[in-house]
Amino acid sequence: MFEVKDNFLDKDYFKEIQKQILKDYFPWYYNSYITSESDSEDKFYFRHNIFNDLSKNYDYGVSSSYFPLFKDFLIKIKCKSIIRIKANLHLNQNKKRIHTPHKDYSFSHQGCLLYLNDNNGLTYFGKKSVKPKANRVVFFDPSKEHSSSLCTDATRRVNINFNYF
Repeated sequence: MFEVKDNFLDKDYFKEIQKQILKDYFPWYYNSYITSESDSEDKFYFRHNIFNDLSKNYDYGVSSSYFPLFKDFLIKIKCKSIIRIKANLHLNQNKKRIHTPHKDYSFSHQGCLLYLNDNNGLTYFGKKSVKPKANRVVFFDPSKEHSSSLCTDATRRVNINFNYF
């Protein structure tokens, strides 16, 4: 169903990713819903598209100057073709909430989350879950339902979502 790998990246390489993405002036963009446009107003997050897919009205391909930061990661996961890469930021709202389960895409492909910080905002895969831990990667099938959640023990929950073949 999913596979978890801790200390996935070389320590120095991971610290460079953290330094770039977690810095105070990283360009995050508000998204008014998490899984569906019908989400209530208090369900929001911030994202940064690094590589755009074809499903939205975006230009397909590299969409961020931060893309080169992930080239070695893509080699390590044996990515042959990128569908999407995006950074996700969920703010601590002082309440625990599991978001609506969703599928990233309906077709079979590979996916993984790279967690950038320790927090208690779990990722759910059915009845099982994975706790975010810095430099932890979880590999899963994004065409199967999964969901994120808010954290209550850190100021933010930050990960990078990779969809690929």
